[in-house]
Amino acid sequence: MTTPLPLTVESFRDAFPAFTSATYPDAAVASRLALAARFFSAPMWDDPDVRQHVIGLYTAHHLEVLGSKASGGSGSGGGASAGLVSSKSVDGASVSFDTATGSWDGAGFWNLTPYGRELWYLMQVYGAGAIQL
Repeated sequence: MTTPLPLTVESFRDAFPAFTSATYPDAAVASRLALAARFFSAPMWDDPDVRQHVIGLYTAHHLEVLGSKASGGSGSGGGASAGLVSSKSVDGASVSFDTATGSWDGAGFWNLTPYGRELWYLMQVYGAGAIQL
């Protein structure tokens, strides 16, 4: 008998409305939710509300990095590039972002999306124990 997931596809879509079924198939969402439920186990993440939130952040981050169905799921992401515009050109239609601002040192892959950055922060806070300075 399998344990029900703490976050269903429907409840994930309610909490993260940008991830519609038109752009992210149910199967892709369900597989990431299942992985996240294993990675963020109940003994470590004993508050059910916080656990559901980090499972949602993990899922949203990976879906965004992998790219939407509309973008072919090529891994280019559905908006993972973000930050302050640091340069631009008009005729070549180019833009560059300052991705260091708002990024966490040492977070690497998790800095690619806002969901990943929040998840990284929460993992640091909860991993540090009960006392925060």
